[in-house]
This record gives sequence, C-alpha cells and structure tokens, in this order.
Amino acid sequence: MKSTLLLSSVCLGALLTSHAAWAQSSGAPSSDPQVNGATNAQQDDGLTDIVITAQRRSENLQHAAIAVSAVAGDSLRDSGVTRPAELTSVVPALQVSSSSGSSSVFYLRGVGNFNGNALSDPAVAFNFNGVYIGRSTGTTGYFYDLERVEVLKGPQGTLYGRNATGGAVNVIPHGAELGDTSGELTVEYGNYDAVRVDGDLNMPLGRDAAVRAAGVYVRHNGYMNDGTDDQNDMGGRVSLRVEPTDSLTINLTGDVFRQRGNGTGATPLNLNVDDRIGLLSSQGRAFYASQPDVLLGRTFVPITANPYMHNNSWGISSNIEWQSDWAKLTLIPAYRENHVDFVSDNPGFVINQRETDKQTSVEARFATDDTQPLRFLIGGFYYDETNDVPLNQYSSQAQLSNQTYTQSSESLAAFGRLTYAPVPDVRLTVGGRYTTEDKTFAGTNNSVLRPCVLPTTYYPSYVPGCPMASAFPYNIVALPAPNFDPSQDGTLTIPSVIDNTGSAAKKATFNKFTYRLGADWDVTDSNLLFASYETGFKSGGFFFSADAGTYRPETIDAYTLGSKNRFFDNRLQVNIEGFYWKYKNQQISHLGFDSNGTVIFPTENVGQSTIRGFETEIQYLPIKDTLLSADIQYLDARYDNFVYATPNSNGGVDNGTGCPNASITGNSYVVNCSGSRPPNSPLWTLNLAAQQTFPLDNGARIIANARAHFQTQTLAGLEFTAVEKQDAYWMADTSLTYNASDDRFFVTAFVNNIFDKSVVSATFPTSFALFTVGTLRPPRTYGLRTGVRF
Repeated sequence: MKSTLLLSSVCLGALLTSHAAWAQSSGAPSSDPQVNGATNAQQDDGLTDIVITAQRRSENLQHAAIAVSAVAGDSLRDSGVTRPAELTSVVPALQVSSSSGSSSVFYLRGVGNFNGNALSDPAVAFNFNGVYIGRSTGTTGYFYDLERVEVLKGPQGTLYGRNATGGAVNVIPHGAELGDTSGELTVEYGNYDAVRVDGDLNMPLGRDAAVRAAGVYVRHNGYMNDGTDDQNDMGGRVSLRVEPTDSLTINLTGDVFRQRGNGTGATPLNLNVDDRIGLLSSQGRAFYASQPDVLLGRTFVPITANPYMHNNSWGISSNIEWQSDWAKLTLIPAYRENHVDFVSDNPGFVINQRETDKQTSVEARFATDDTQPLRFLIGGFYYDETNDVPLNQYSSQAQLSNQTYTQSSESLAAFGRLTYAPVPDVRLTVGGRYTTEDKTFAGTNNSVLRPCVLPTTYYPSYVPGCPMASAFPYNIVALPAPNFDPSQDGTLTIPSVIDNTGSAAKKATFNKFTYRLGADWDVTDSNLLFASYETGFKSGGFFFSADAGTYRPETIDAYTLGSKNRFFDNRLQVNIEGFYWKYKNQQISHLGFDSNGTVIFPTENVGQSTIRGFETEIQYLPIKDTLLSADIQYLDARYDNFVYATPNSNGGVDNGTGCPNASITGNSYVVNCSGSRPPNSPLWTLNLAAQQTFPLDNGARIIANARAHFQTQTLAGLEFTAVEKQDAYWMADTSLTYNASDDRFFVTAFVNNIFDKSVVSATFPTSFALFTVGTLRPPRTYGLRTGVRF
C-alpha cells in the first residue's frame, strides 16, 4: 500500500489533466458562467459550483446533504463515454460492464446483480431525463448533448420513481432554452477507424417557446481480433420548451436510438488477454477444439454462430411544472419501447434473444420552496411494464434451451419528505415511501440435454468417452428429437419441458415501506455536515421451474456520515463521506435443479453482506489556471452469508467454484462463499487528475489534460475462482486542446488508456467446461476531436 500511496502522490503532482467530475469541458472551455448549470472552473473567484437535481430540487452540489457525484456532459464526451460501461473510469464508486446484446451490468460499492434478461430488475436504477428505464438493454443511447450525469450512492427508497438497493444513475440532457439561437458540431476520428459525430441546434420559437435537436453517430471496428467489441450506434433527440405563463413550463422530449454491429466480445482467460483473442477467431476456435466438454464427453466444437445486434428503442416524455408563490407541482408522464434482437457468444456459449419491452410511467410531485422553516414534498409514482420474449435461446453444444415468455410489472408508490429547520442553518428530515408491485409471468422452457454415458477421464490425461458425439447446432428453433439409445455415439438426447402457462403461470405482489432519516448543518456558508439512515428494497420476481419459481425482495440499510467543505477563498474543496451498509437477501442467479431434476437457472436470495468504507473528493485550484483533483474510495465489503446448491458443471475438477464446496446428493454441490469479498468491489479506487491552461496573447488557450484511474484487485464474476480476479491496475488518459479566443472553435488530440492495459470487466464460466471467458475494457485509443460552436 505504501508504494500505491507514493505513486498516487507522484501522479497527483505530475499529471496535467482534467478530472471527469469537473463541470467545465476540457475540450472546449466555455466563457459562459452558467455552462452546464455550473460556474466556470477557471474563474478568479475559485472552484466550480455545480447545480444538481438529485433531491428533486435545484441545489448546489456542495449544499446537498447526500452522497452524490456529478459529471458534466462535456467532460463525459472528452473522457470518451458513449456507453454506461465507460462510466467506471470517471466515478470510483461505480463499476459497470457490458454483457450480451446491449446489456449493462451496474454495481455500486459492491451492490448489484446480473440482470441480462427481463426476469430480474437492476439493483442500481438508471434514469434518463427523470424517467426510470426498466431494462438493462435499454440503458445505451443517451450519452450526447448532456448537461450532466449524477450518480447517487446508496438506496433510493423515498424520492425516486423505482426502488433501488444500490443507488441511481441520472442522465440529464440539455433541454431547449428560450431566446437562444445556438448550436455545436463535434467530429472525432481515431484508431480502429473510430468516428464520432455529435451536434445540437437550439432555436427560439417566438418569445415563449424553443426547440432543441441533437444527434450522435458513433462507430469503431472491433477491439477483439474476431471483429467483436465493435460499435455502430446512432441516436437523435428533439426537445420542446413552452412557457405559456410565468408560472407554467412544459418540456417535451422525444428520442430514438439504433444499435447495430457484432456486439460485446469475449476471450478465453486461459489465453493471454493482451492478445484480445475473440472466440470466433482462428485462435479462439482452436482453443475450443482443445477443451473438454464435460457433459458431451468430447472436446468442444468451435463456435460457428454469427453474432449481431439489431436493437432499437424510442421514447417520449414530458416534464410539466407549475410554480406558485410557495410551492411547485411537477408532472412527468412517459412512454418507452425497447426492441432487442441479437445473437451473442459473449458468455462462452451462444444466446439468441428477441424481446420487446414497453413501459408507461407517471410521476407527480408537489413541493414547497425552501424559504420556510417547515417544508415538504409529496408525490406518487405509477409504472407499468410488459416484456414479450418470443425467443430466448441458450445453446451450449450439449444443452439447448428455448424459452418463450411474457412478463408484466405494475408498480404504484406514494412518497413524501418533510424537512424542518429549527434554526436557519440546521435541517432535520424524515421521508417515507410505500410501494406495492404486482408481477405476472407465463411461459415455456423447452430444453434438451445430450450427456455422454460412457466413462470419461481427465487426469493424468484427457480421454473422451464419446469422441464422435454430435453437438447441437446453433441457431435452430426446433429442438432435436429425443434419443434414449446410446449405442450410436454413447450419448442420450433427453428432453425436458417446464410449462409455466395456464394454471402454472405465476403471479405475486410485493409490498414494502422504506424510509429515510437525516440531519444536516451548515457550520459556515462553506462547510456542511450531514448524516442519514435510509432503507431500500428491490422487489422479487420469477424464474422457470416446476416448483414455486419465485424469489423474494432484497433489502438494504444504509448509514451515511459526511462533510462538504470549501477553504482558502473557494480554492480548496474537500468532501468526505463515510458509509455503513447492511445488504440482505441479495438476489443471485445460478445453475440449479428443480424437483423434477431439470437443470434450471434460478434466482435465489442467498447473499447477506456488510459494506463499509469512505470516499474523499478533493479539488484544489492553487493558481487561476491550474486545477488538481483526487477522488479516493476505500471499500471494505464482505459476505456474511453466501450459500447455495448448484449442479457440478465441470466433472468435479473444482465444482465450478473457488469457494469451499461439498457433495450433497448425486451431482449437486453446496457452495459456501461466506466471508468472501463480493464481485465488483475493489478495496481501493482512485481517480487522480489535474488541468493546466496556458493563455495565449491573442486570447486563445492551450489546455493540457490527463487523468489516472487505479483500483485494487477486483472479482469480475460470481464463481470466486482465481481466473476471475482482475489484478490491480492503473489506466491513464491525456489530451491537448487548442481553444480559440472566441470559444467558437477547438481542436483536441487525445490518447485514452495510454499504456494499453488489458482489463477484464466481467467473467462467465462456460457451461460444462473447464475454462472461463471474459469481456475486456477498451484498449489504447487515440485520435483527433474538433468542434465548432455557433
């Protein structure tokens, strides 16, 4: 640790960078004192004041008595953020990875879950423009023309539309601005034939209305050597703002997004990850042909499926505000559709998924202003979602499963928050929320297994029992016929059907009251102390099973103690937050058996953990044109209890886990990972940065940027095996910008991941195999970015 702290000190003093949390754009610093809702970081009067809406009101980030990080939109663009997974490098508390299709897996301080299909909800809520996005496949397509992204740390059980145990990511776009004719166009080109074009145009429509249009196109070739890990995204957004009276404001927003390409790739972790060997490459296929298939009794057949993404989404929402002399009424109706069609080999086997998600939501809030000692906010939330999945196919050569199902969720909640200020500088807060959710599920799971019934040995050498066995072909809809005669190749073909339709369809209701207690004190105008206790929950759901097939809600209790401070005439900012969380009944998905002996993928409440630590955010402006910053998180997370039963899937080599395990009956094992560190919860995470501006005589500026991200060893999967652990690593980015004197033109040269570090972001144990595959974060990328404002 001493060497880490030494390296941290050296980097903090040496890097000339912009930190992603700065509200000022490092690519095109603005002379507008209110750009992105914040004052300019390079003003003579000191550091930036960022305005956020995380507590459903506009307030200075430094005066918000909650744990929240804010990242300005221009800083996100300059950091290369186009998808949620790239937020990991700019918010230390957040770990995000890409999965099959366009799914994003969010973990915040060790709280999260893998929710790649519609059968589970995310533990970290994703909200766009104040609207909750229900599916993880619908969280891409928003990262352009943004005001900021806010990351709330801890349960959001009182003020937010849908409950979340871990926190919330709020993506806030630029809205239309009255009386302003302006626009911006940015073009970027880099290695991997990368192109990014994004722009916006704001135009007034008379005195009381305005319209804003924005769009983005992002493309690059595959980072893996088989062409996967590519990107081909296109999106557009139109916003309309109308103020018919001084007290009434109406904002309408519509957006559309199209995603193409091959999708996220993976590499066998037994190979050198620096080579980025995709599963479809010649090296990847050769590796598969050398690996035993435990169930089939022969080596794997190289994967031949052609991955693709053909995903589309669109939505429309409105934010209507009526302001009286003492209170504000806010109404947010919204509708979204998400259409998913992809084939992926990302988990080491092939997934063929087609899905249509439709969601309708309405949120209403009535809040008094903050000028009175007693103030309140009351509200209601309605959410209705349907998921239609005509095909969800899992093909792992020895097993083929075709799922067809529909699911619906209807959530209704009432919430409120009361704040009392006994003296002007002290506030006491109590908040509560009652939620009731009705869920239904109906579908069928038709599957076949092809086990080898002849003896197979693995040590001292591998001797296949059924070397001539035929693997199930990819991309077939009709299941092969049963076969109970092993005389041909030594295998059986065993069908199974789980019919959860008709009387076997599932329904459940989940109710929960969550609440928040808080207190904060303005010690001075520049120093805030706050403390809170908050509870949160995420409702249960269903899975295919001949049994009940229902899992319970998970809950969390969170204690927070924090302080936000400015010193030395607003030139030094030090924010410190300590947290202590008790995470209960964590929902974990894994392989299992139902009572009929069918292999299923249940979600069970098997995790209990204690999470504690602290985070410190520092910004320092020693002189006008130099800005240094650091964000340091210490995270002590442990499973108090983590026990479940699972089928052995790799011939008894290690029972598929790095945790203690023992046989119970037949080929099923009890796995006990109690005492282990949860996935995606590094002990230390650091972001270090600085920015140096060089004024020129003609009024132009040259801005030197770099930033560094460090995290200690991180578990990237739920099997707790050694191969799933990503060693500690540093990543560094840098850029150099010329900004014209009138702020209408800039050009930037940039390099991200300077040292080309290969980092594993998520791991997947391949079914019935002795190996694990993993997805990787982007390699070194570099290029030029230029933009013009008018």
